[in-house]
Amino acid sequence: MKGTKIHFKGREYNIDGDRPVQLDDVPKVNSDKQLKKILRDKSLVFLQITDKELFGINRLKFKQKDFLMLEPNPVTFYFSLAFDVVRQLEDARNRFSNALNESSDSKTVVFSYIFKVSSVGIIFSYLALEAFMNQMLPDYALINYNGKLVGKDRIQRWASFEDKINSIIPNLSNKNFAQKYPKKMDRILKLKKLRDELTHLKERRKNGFTSYDDIYQDILDLNLKSIVVSVKSFINFYHPGLICNYNGRTSIK
Repeated sequence: MKGTKIHFKGREYNIDGDRPVQLDDVPKVNSDKQLKKILRDKSLVFLQITDKELFGINRLKFKQKDFLMLEPNPVTFYFSLAFDVVRQLEDARNRFSNALNESSDSKTVVFSYIFKVSSVGIIFSYLALEAFMNQMLPDYALINYNGKLVGKDRIQRWASFEDKINSIIPNLSNKNFAQKYPKKMDRILKLKKLRDELTHLKERRKNGFTSYDDIYQDILDLNLKSIVVSVKSFINFYHPGLICNYNGRTSIK
């Protein structure tokens, strides 16, 4: 089996009163009818409580069926998408080499496969980083941003990716990934550039006819595995163990 372990989104107890949690008023469930009634009560909050963390429980509905689900951390979803396409990209490139060697008219079709899986890897690697850094922002403290103390919502809305990764996150954690792993940080900054290119896809004409030579060449030259490794290293540097992969033919350490 190969893949990414799904972790859940929890938070530590804080000094403002999350601990101890009072459960005296929590209704007791004695029947399916009572459970269904409780699930419809929007005033109730469901939690899983451990000695160290609180975990939120999503109240959801699927095909008219109400259910509860321990909230997964979407960072692991995003990273899983990027991780899974590393192997797919290897397959796509092998097919493309064969198409070129055979002078096949199908090379454009195979290139579209390379473009697809590369784009998924780039975009979801970036989304994993962006989501993770937003989760790193404290709920109960103001953050120094451009000389002003501001709340988490303002940072999430207005601070740039570069501000977060180069300044805000290192200052909050008293750890600096870029200083310890400069080459990996260079790959992450390249990832940001590639993501921007794919998102905006601006035309750049060199000979008056073709528009996307640069981005297509970047896709062909892409070392997606090194990018995914760097993203995993960044996340686990600030939150050890958040990204865990199962063994498989493609090893990401």
